[in-house]
Amino acid sequence: MSRILGLDIGLKRIGVAVSDPFGVTATPLEFILNDEKVFEKINDLIKNYKISKIVIGLPLTLKGEEGEQARYTKDFAENLKNHIPQDIEIIFIDERFTSSLAEKTLSQTKKKNKKEKIDSLSAVFILQTYLDRLSLSNEATDYSY
Repeated sequence: MSRILGLDIGLKRIGVAVSDPFGVTATPLEFILNDEKVFEKINDLIKNYKISKIVIGLPLTLKGEEGEQARYTKDFAENLKNHIPQDIEIIFIDERFTSSLAEKTLSQTKKKNKKEKIDSLSAVFILQTYLDRLSLSNEATDYSY
């Protein structure tokens, strides 16, 4: 069974999460540095976890508009598409408040590696939101008359 990869794109680090094979839960993975080897690292994740789809958080403004970071994220995704197998779909999901939710969740933890943990936890929230929506749409389809 294939899995879904969740990414929280940052200028320095990328938070990473992966779904279970059934597409029910998201689990954090180690963040990856957004450097010259980033696409190679993402391809390794695609192979190792048998990824069929990538969900990327799109950081919209509070008004739901695309700002500078959203444009950077879209440019990154466009570049990523040119470096991964063509059959892998890339989906954007509104990621407003995921970083603040991750920070709040980790507020009681020690400061060591906190930024890296926030990135990966943000990726979990992004991916889990997508998985939950997918599950709800499947349930609506499964139980319709």
